[in-house]
Amino acid sequence: MQIEIAAALVLVGFFLLIWSADLLVDNASELAGNLGISTFLVGIVVVGFGTSAPELFVSAMASLEGKGNLALGNALGSNITNIGMVLGCAALVRTLPVSRSTATRDLPIVLLAGVLAILLILDGLLSFLDGILMLGVLIGYLVWSSTTQQNQQSTPSASDPAANAVNSDNKKSTAFYAVLTIFSIVILMVASKILVTGAVTIAEYFGVGELIIGLTIVAIGTSLPELAAAIAAARKGVHEMIIGNIIGSNVFNTLGVLGLTGALQATEIDTSALWRDFPVMFAFTILMLIFALTKGRFGRTQGAILLTGYLAYIGYLISVSV
Repeated sequence: MQIEIAAALVLVGFFLLIWSADLLVDNASELAGNLGISTFLVGIVVVGFGTSAPELFVSAMASLEGKGNLALGNALGSNITNIGMVLGCAALVRTLPVSRSTATRDLPIVLLAGVLAILLILDGLLSFLDGILMLGVLIGYLVWSSTTQQNQQSTPSASDPAANAVNSDNKKSTAFYAVLTIFSIVILMVASKILVTGAVTIAEYFGVGELIIGLTIVAIGTSLPELAAAIAAARKGVHEMIIGNIIGSNVFNTLGVLGLTGALQATEIDTSALWRDFPVMFAFTILMLIFALTKGRFGRTQGAILLTGYLAYIGYLISVSV
């Protein structure tokens, strides 16, 4: 591929990423309003799980090809990136308040999902039974989260963009917004793929090694949908959707991606993941939980700390791998 074409792909991918992220936030908010649920729940189920589809597909293919540790690295790396880069960048754009119920009830679920995962694979094997158990817990979490949120918000809050959407005089059908939301997620995926393809080509043209490309461009590329959606939501003030996106993505990556990997094919776990990457994921998750409980928000200071920690982690990976 010529360098000019690669540059054009980066520009086109970046434009589509921004446009589709705005479209996703707008239509997901309208969908929440029509359904009478919070943008937080839509952030978990629709945005969080939807934008994690690339990780699921990559991990499923890796597992079927006997590369289960690639799937493990993908899930752990995505979780770290979601907190360090996605939440960090969104907090730098706008302060993200966190409700007390979210801090005490929903965020700990991310930590508990990680604890369950490491307990199951501590024996060095991600087995079929481990995978089925993780998928079962994920389904249970979905049911519990949906029931809890609906009971809490039988009437949408006037401050929630979803409430404004449902009261709009120009309200369209739920199916209309559902289709546009799904369409937005698909375009996000396509845009991130286009951008990463162009960026990898440019990096190779300038002689950047394959390992460095994998640790930086590809790793960040799979989290571009979450990042674009989070920044768009931050600009529009839909902060609950951002927090829901992070929670949904990380729970899905831990229980869904690893669960499917084990269910498809038993995998012997690389011990370096247990002693290097899992602790980093726990450290970021605990830090996120501490900020939410003590500050009640993610401001620019918290965002800078998370992003700096993420960049330090990436720098460490590169330094020990070259």
